[in-house]
Amino acid sequence: MKTKKSNINCSLNDLTFPVELINNPNKTNREYSKIVRGIIDGENLDLNYCSPIYELVPNEMIFPKVEEIFHKHNIAFSAQYTHTNYARFYAKYIIEDHRFGYKMNGTNDMIKFIWNFQHSYNGLTKYKGIAGFYRLICTNGLVVPVKEMEKYNLVLEGKHTASILHSLEEFSHILNNVTNNLPQLKTAITTKYELLGGHWVAKPEDRIKEVLSATKITIIDNGKFNTLNDITNRIMSEANQIGLGYDGRVNDWLIFNGINHYIYDDNRNIMSPEKRREKDSNVLEYMLEYN
Repeated sequence: MKTKKSNINCSLNDLTFPVELINNPNKTNREYSKIVRGIIDGENLDLNYCSPIYELVPNEMIFPKVEEIFHKHNIAFSAQYTHTNYARFYAKYIIEDHRFGYKMNGTNDMIKFIWNFQHSYNGLTKYKGIAGFYRLICTNGLVVPVKEMEKYNLVLEGKHTASILHSLEEFSHILNNVTNNLPQLKTAITTKYELLGGHWVAKPEDRIKEVLSATKITIIDNGKFNTLNDITNRIMSEANQIGLGYDGRVNDWLIFNGINHYIYDDNRNIMSPEKRREKDSNVLEYMLEYN
C-alpha cells in the first residue's frame, strides 16, 4: 500500500477486515461504554469508544454490496479504495462503460461518471454515496452541480443500520434510473461544464485569485510556495499539452480543474475527501454563477 499524508491506498480486503462492537471492560461513563474493535493483521485495534446507541454497520455490508449492484446492472467499473487509520473508508467507482463517458467539446479532454462511497467506524465520516465525474487527464474527481445532484437524486445517505441498508436498495433503483435517462442526465451536467469551457480567460491568474478569494481558499505566498503560481502552472501545463486540444488557451474549465487539482493534492493539504468535495463544489458553483 502507498502511504499518503491523509489517506492510504488499499484493496477492498483492507476495508472489510473483521470488526465487532463489544463492552468496554473498563469502568467508564455511558458515552464510552462500548468499543468498536477491529482485527487487523491478526491484532486487535480499538477504533472507537461509543455509547450503547451506536449501531455498527460493517464495511462488508456496504462496499461489496455496492459492487454487486453494479454487476447486477451490467455496469463495468474500476475501483479505488482508501482508508484513514482503519477508521474512515472511501471507495471511488469509475464507470468504464463508454455510454457514461463524455469528451469536452473541441478537445480530447475525457471525463467519466463515478460514484463515491464513504463510511467510518469512528463517526467522523458520515455514510454517503454521491455521484461525480472523473477527469482522466488529472485523475481527480469532479463534483456534479448542486441542482443536477438534487434533480436526479444522486446522493445517498443513512445514519443507522436500517437506513443504510435501505439506501443500498435505493442505489439499485437510482442506477436503473440513471441508465434509462442517461442522455438527459449527461446533457444536464455536462452543459454546466461546457459553460465553463466556453468562457475563455485572457488573464488566468486574476481569475484564479478571484475564485480562491470568493471561496475562502487560502492563498499562500512565501519563499517556499506560491499558491497562484502553483495553480497557474498546473493550468498552463494542460493548456499547452499537445493533443489535448486547448492550443495554449485557457478557459474557466481549465481553471476549475487547476483549482480542483490543487485541492486534491496530498502534498498541499491533509483534508478528508468529503471536505475536499465541499470546497470543490463551492468553486464550481461560484464559477457557474459568475462565469
